[in-house]
Amino acid sequence: MKKFIQTIEDACKDVKYSEILYQYKRNLLDEMNDRACDVRQAGLRDEGVIEDLILSEYSDIRGDFDRYYAAEKRRKKEALEHKLLLIGTPLLIVLSVAIYIIQGILFDSWAGNWLIIVGTVFAMCILCMMAGVRKIMRLKKIFHPIARLLTAGSVMLVAVFIFLLCGVTIGWSATWPIVPGGVAALLIGDLIFAFLTRQKFAMINTFVYLPAIFTMLYIILAAFNIVSWGRGWALIFLGIALDAVIGICILLNNAKYKYKQEVEDVWKEN
Repeated sequence: MKKFIQTIEDACKDVKYSEILYQYKRNLLDEMNDRACDVRQAGLRDEGVIEDLILSEYSDIRGDFDRYYAAEKRRKKEALEHKLLLIGTPLLIVLSVAIYIIQGILFDSWAGNWLIIVGTVFAMCILCMMAGVRKIMRLKKIFHPIARLLTAGSVMLVAVFIFLLCGVTIGWSATWPIVPGGVAALLIGDLIFAFLTRQKFAMINTFVYLPAIFTMLYIILAAFNIVSWGRGWALIFLGIALDAVIGICILLNNAKYKYKQEVEDVWKEN
């Protein structure tokens, strides 16, 4: 046991003392002692051989500590974030209601000020969704679609708030182009998410999303008279053309990898 302690101390001698370091040393020493007991029960009696055998299984104690330290810091950070969300969400909502009432009484203006409450609720929902996305992304890929849905929900909440804000400030009749803009932002965000996380059907999403994104772009630009309704529909065909270009590039790239039966035969023989 003394040799275990000395080896652990030597490996971590240049690390500043902290609660995480103490926990790591304690857990590692207990683990080494448990392994030593297992070896003794298996019939080995020479303590020197047992110690050398156990220590050979822990050849990178300092590296293991660095990984343990990073994991513990991340765990504590997430625990703090969860506590802040749990406590801060109702407090901020109550504060936003108080601000809404106070400024309404002081300035005798109530129209549109409800956005203070709505914006606070939306912001809290987005923070909770993003915390859920970070948590889910560490799980198996089978759960990643849930993270994509949460990300899409966050984008839509932002789009809805912008829609409400513009409706209150510049009038509801001029805000409808934000709806297709929100749909386009949703598709773009999901596409970026799919590629960053290397989703299996990301390329299929590209073929489906591009025409839809350019359709939304056509509606937005035509609504603001940047392009005419009669000719702007060419943007939709631009999205389809980009799909075709991407498809051709994929086919040309795949053509480099030709199937050869003799190569497979040699591989099977080996």
